[in-house]
Amino acid sequence: MTIVNHTFLNRQCTYPSLKNKHIMQNPSYKIFALSILGAFFTVSQTFAQKQQGEVKTDDIEIYKDTKVVLPQANRIFDKVPISADDNARKPIRYEFIERKLPVQTPEFSPTVNMPDGGSKEDTKAAKHSNIIRVGMGNYGHTFLEAHAGIPMGEDNYHGIYIKHNNFRLGPVGANYSGVSQNIVKVHSRTSFDAVKLEGALGWERRGFDFYGFTPKNYDFPESQIYNSWNKFNFNGVISNSNKDSKVDYEFKSNLSYLFTHLKANELVWKGSGSAVFPVTEQLSAIVDGTLVLAQRQDSLTLYRNLYKLKPTFQYKTDKFTVTAGLNVINDREKNTFNNSYVYPIIKLDVQPMQGIKVFAGYEGDVYANNLTSFLLENQWLNRFTELRNTRKTNDFYVGGKASLQNGLDVEAKLSYANYKDFYVFNNSRTDSTRFEALYSDDSTTVKVTNFTAQASYQIPEMFRSNLKFDVNIFSGLGNLKNAWHRPSFTATWNNTFTIKQKLLVSSDLYFLTGMKGNNFLTNKEVKLDPIIDLNFKFTYLITEHFDVFISANNVFNKNYQRYLYYPTQGVNFLGGLSYSF
Repeated sequence: MTIVNHTFLNRQCTYPSLKNKHIMQNPSYKIFALSILGAFFTVSQTFAQKQQGEVKTDDIEIYKDTKVVLPQANRIFDKVPISADDNARKPIRYEFIERKLPVQTPEFSPTVNMPDGGSKEDTKAAKHSNIIRVGMGNYGHTFLEAHAGIPMGEDNYHGIYIKHNNFRLGPVGANYSGVSQNIVKVHSRTSFDAVKLEGALGWERRGFDFYGFTPKNYDFPESQIYNSWNKFNFNGVISNSNKDSKVDYEFKSNLSYLFTHLKANELVWKGSGSAVFPVTEQLSAIVDGTLVLAQRQDSLTLYRNLYKLKPTFQYKTDKFTVTAGLNVINDREKNTFNNSYVYPIIKLDVQPMQGIKVFAGYEGDVYANNLTSFLLENQWLNRFTELRNTRKTNDFYVGGKASLQNGLDVEAKLSYANYKDFYVFNNSRTDSTRFEALYSDDSTTVKVTNFTAQASYQIPEMFRSNLKFDVNIFSGLGNLKNAWHRPSFTATWNNTFTIKQKLLVSSDLYFLTGMKGNNFLTNKEVKLDPIIDLNFKFTYLITEHFDVFISANNVFNKNYQRYLYYPTQGVNFLGGLSYSF
């Protein structure tokens, strides 16, 4: 192995030679077999029939997402067919995603955002489910996107999606900071009298460099700072499709296998299920379950399992809904620990008048962290990343939503939560060009206060606007000293205009502030400049089948740093042609 040393700001960085870009795989057949059996079990169950074809837990629903989403963003539109139910009027719902840690970074540069062909204003996209897009831009940007599908009636669809998105050049050192992404995915949806089946099988590859170093001396081969990862993924869903069913259910299975150029790989299977059993007209029993099996192979093989069972009862009237139950969790790591937790769940939803709902609740949970989810948050992770699950010991929250007849919707939520094994990403202690996950220690309970609000307004077939912001206050960080690289304030403002059904104009404005990083080798804390990212997108419909598009990102031409020592691209453009059929 060749070692090339560079001294950057009085810190020592090493780059192992990465000339061999072929990864030898050695997955565990045991966990792979369990994963396949679990996926088969998911798609082979048959339960009683479904009301309105949905898992109906309540008209008021707080959506859950067990992942922190802090990606190096990819905002290029992934075209998927619009289901027939999308245009149906649905009950008022809370649209907040309750995040594992109440921090979510919006998607922004350096990847150019494509025009939103999935919007209802794009009448051509509504007529055609197939599309081919090609484009070119600065930074050596080449782009290809295509989707082809075969509709087999209202509820049956089969399709394939591909994408190539490559920047040959980057913000520093020309080809020392390029990025690439390639995706191939086939998907299918089939409905029978009593059951609905959905599935997708895909492959994704991303390539990038560890370019965040100073001074910027390019006296070594680019291959020494190169990395990539490949991910194969299967998703399957089985759910009830009979409208006359009293019992409702949905089961999901996700199997993924990821391997990196740095010779690390991970196999993850996540299975989840939800079933609703009516007891009386107003009382229902709800059972939710989740199973996460993970095997990571790096210098050692690590087996980690997380089991959750969440039985609850829900009492519902026209004016209010009360939900109460338990979250029973087992978190284990082979030959290391085996911990169990029980957290109460209490939720109250009230509708004081038509179009207005308020809610309050208390809960606790444990969230699975794995190498795959971490790389989606921060691709510049070092090898041998420590993995721990994050435990939310309690969370108090209140909020509400108002849906007005003039097209204006307003939402707000305030939460106060305590976390164990709270994690952040920061530059590594041995190489500041790479990042590591840092966790709060056993004696530390991190307190996070989060206020989220958003307002949306739309004029049908003409204009829509959405403004959202998050305020985060971190305290009790203990050994972490700071919530490294987590923003204290995030705001997004998205707008779409349609002009005479010919010109679609979109704008996105992103603002993040309060982020800090630390160079442990120099013991220097760095406050990152606020991020202001303005983007515009234009699509002109030439005919029913052809359109031209142009996108401009980071219009203010700021090489801001989302992560310390990693500047992003300045202003970048993408222009091209689309054909729909």
